[in-house]
Order: sequence, then C-alpha cells, then structure tokens
Amino acid sequence: MTLLLRILFYVQALMGLSRFGGLLRAGLLWETHVTLGVVIALLALAGFRPRENVPVPGLRAAARFAPLLPLLTGAAILSQSVQGRGFTLLHMLLGILALGLVEMAAAGERKAGAGS
Repeated sequence: MTLLLRILFYVQALMGLSRFGGLLRAGLLWETHVTLGVVIALLALAGFRPRENVPVPGLRAAARFAPLLPLLTGAAILSQSVQGRGFTLLHMLLGILALGLVEMAAAGERKAGAGS
C-alpha cells in the first residue's frame, strides 16, 4: 500500500506543479488532482496506522497525518476561503513536507522488512 501511496503522491505533485506553472487548466485532470488529494490522505491514514515492530512510530504518525495538511489548505483554496499565491505556496510546501515524511516512513518500513 505504501508503494501505491508514494506513486500517487508523485503524480499529485506533478499535476500540482503543472497547474502552478499554468500547464494544467480546469477540467478532468484538475478534478483528478483534487480527488487524488483525498485518496492520498485516506491511504496514508490506513497505510501508516500504528503497527508493532515498526521502527520510529513518531515518524509513522507524522507520515500518517501530514497529507491532511495540504488537503485542508487545498480545500480552503478551492472553496476560495483563502486566496493568493502565498496560500498556494503554503499548500505546495505542505505537500512536499508530507511527501518527504511518507518517503522516510516507507524507507523505515522497507529497512525493517515490514513494508506492505
């Protein structure tokens, strides 16, 4: 499951960067970006749930909940509750942070031989 989560996260990042760069406009691909945000958050919640004999439980907890931060900021941007490039950059930085935490937690699982 963590491999799928990681792949989806990279697809999500590429779609977001394409949108930020003006290459991806509203439409089906943009709706996919929004939908993937929800799917990624749900996969992270399920994939990094507490388990025995897995190293660094704090890192797993951070990786489990970190995707909720870009999801919430993205939802605020989408609903036009907040506006401006600053919030878009915050959304992007939180996504990169979440991706990094997911990668670190997945690497810890692989190293321990506990990957799913």
